Parts: sequence; C-alpha cells; structure tokens
Amino acid sequence: MAKANTGPRLVLYGPDNRYGATPKRGFKQYVYFIRWYECGAKRERSTGTGDVREAQQALGAFLAERERPTAESERRGPAAPDQLSVADMLGLYLEHHAPHAADPERIRYAVRNLVPWWDGVAVSGITAGACRRYAAENKRAPATLRRELGTLAAAMNWCVTEGYLTQGGIVVLPPVPKDEQAFLTRSDAAKLLWAAWRRRWRWKDAEGEMHTNMHLPMFILIGLYHGARKEAILGLQWQPNTEGGYVDLDRGFIDFNPIGRAQTKKRRARVPIAPRLLPWLRIARRITRQFVVECDGKPVGDVKKGFATAASDIKRPDVHPHTLRHTCVTWLLRDGLDVWQVGGFVGMSPQTVQQVYGHHAPEFMAQAAAAPRGKGDAGMKTGMQTKRA
Repeated sequence: MAKANTGPRLVLYGPDNRYGATPKRGFKQYVYFIRWYECGAKRERSTGTGDVREAQQALGAFLAERERPTAESERRGPAAPDQLSVADMLGLYLEHHAPHAADPERIRYAVRNLVPWWDGVAVSGITAGACRRYAAENKRAPATLRRELGTLAAAMNWCVTEGYLTQGGIVVLPPVPKDEQAFLTRSDAAKLLWAAWRRRWRWKDAEGEMHTNMHLPMFILIGLYHGARKEAILGLQWQPNTEGGYVDLDRGFIDFNPIGRAQTKKRRARVPIAPRLLPWLRIARRITRQFVVECDGKPVGDVKKGFATAASDIKRPDVHPHTLRHTCVTWLLRDGLDVWQVGGFVGMSPQTVQQVYGHHAPEFMAQAAAAPRGKGDAGMKTGMQTKRA
C-alpha cells in the first residue's frame, strides 16, 4: 500500500554513519537532503550543505516555495496549466478520487510510476511529444504504459471538472498491442492444474482438525470455467457481502459483484455455475470457512508466486493469472458461442470479445469468404479457365 503523504524533513547522508548519517555509496562528505513523500513515492532534494543551520534555512525556503502555489490557487480559483505541477495534479487525484474508484490500488501503482518522470513538470508540459518520450524511456509493457498515461489523462480531466485546473494538455497513448492474447490449450490447462494440485498441502487448525489447501487449483478452475478477473475470484465468499462476490450452491450461480457495487468498465457477471466446476465448489465448501479460495483458513491476497511456479513447471513462463480469462473466452468462441453469449458470461463487452478474440470463432470471416462475387467473379473464373485452356 502506498505511504501517506508526509511533511518534508531533513536527512543526513555521508560516507559512513557518523553524526547520525545514513551511509551512501560514493559520498565523500556529509550532505543534508530534504525528504518528503508525494503520491506515495519518496522524493528527495539536496540542500548542498552539511551545515545543519544552512540546511534548516534551505528547508524553510523549500516549504515556503511549496506553500506559495497553494495560496495563489486559493485566491484565484482554478490554476492555469503552467501554475500547477503534474505531481500536485496527481496528488489531488490520488487523495480525493482514488479512494472512491473501483480499483484504487491500480491508480496508486500508476501514480507511483508517473511521478518520478514528470517531477518538476507543469501541466502545460503534458504534450504529445512528452508522452511519447515517457513511453520510450520507460521499459515497461505497452499495456502498462497505456494504463499509466490513461491515469495521467484521467487525473487531468478530473482536475478540470473539479475546478482545480482551467484546462488540460494533450495525452497520447501508445498504440494498442496487436499481438494475439496467449491462451492455454486444453492439454496445457490440464498440466497446469496437475502442477498446482501437486503443490497443495495439509494443515491443522486450532481444534486439531486437518485441512487440505486447494487454493491454487480452485483459483485455476474458476478462472478456466468462468473467465473472471483475479480480484473477482479471490474475493468470492459463500455468503452475499459488500466486499466481494459470492457463490450460491443451492441455486447454482456465481455473482462476482459485491452488494452495492456499481458496474464499471471492468464488468463482473452473475452467471450459472459451469457444470464441471460444481463438484469442485462443493468440495471447496467443505474445506473452507468464509472464502471460496482460502489458504490455511484465511483469504488469499494474491496467487502470483504460486501461479508462476506452476506455470514454470509446465514450461509456460508466459502464462499468468489473467491468461485464464483469455483461455475461457477463446474456448467458448471455439465451441461456437456468439460474442453476445460469451461477453455476458465472462463480463466483457461484445465489442471487446469481437475485436480481441473474434478470430477464434469458427465462423470468423466465413461469410465473407463464401460470399458470391457477382459478374466480376464470373468473369474472373472465365478468364482463369481460358488461361488454363
């Protein structure tokens, strides 16, 4: 979890720990730095001196400089793009909007990556060229960079709407990756399940009763048969609740939506339980307490490490938890379901199903390939026959 914003303070760095300094490699003298946290990220600025009085004066000047834009903003209302820094804009968005968003942690992660690069840049510096440089200089996956720059654009638009900013700049996102989404064949899925099954273990509760941990196989099965996102699967409970979805074995359905959750772009479905999954859910009900996916009687925060180990065991390091969603959609389309049925079942818009996975459907482009070509087609056939003659 991101650290809360804290006030600036002085820290001493030096070649060793004398005078209470923190040793820093390459330092030959003692220097005071101003340290503060901004948008959950640690920030530091050198005072250029090892004298404590001079450092305190530098800290005072720094504090005065930070307070000045805020006072001006309070007097004048919305700030012009050249009067508000990108870091402050992201800080406002993180503090006031993120707590009410569907996925606050995703926003915090994006902001932590954005702040260091945009440090010292005003909102007026957000240009198409700057966005392209950001994407070029940060060696992360294109999808990750799109999310980060999308967060930058969302923060800017939010500040304009909320009256913190008069107008925004231009955010350009990297192109959408055209690579086909990785998915598991049925053979690979069976191998992955077996690798996860071999890594289960037994544990004893406070009453001395033995239990078997099946959290990873259970997670994989739900992902394969229902295509839900990782967070939705890990949040499943056996009773309706306000924190996650729930499984109703008596009526035979899974509702991935917490009570009161508004639907967002990350849709969650309420669907009948897949018949092949039902026996496994009944087993899970007997060996778990509150959550469908539990380890040692407690909810599972993440399956990243265990999943990566199982994927490595089957020599598929490219497979990650979200691959289960790709796999489910791919299998459903190959089984002949249309994009509307698939989208409704996994909680995805039909447009996304068609655009990203449509080529897996048996009828993909079949009508276009079989469509009559008219007179031109007949003439082409005649010409070809004449040539062959």
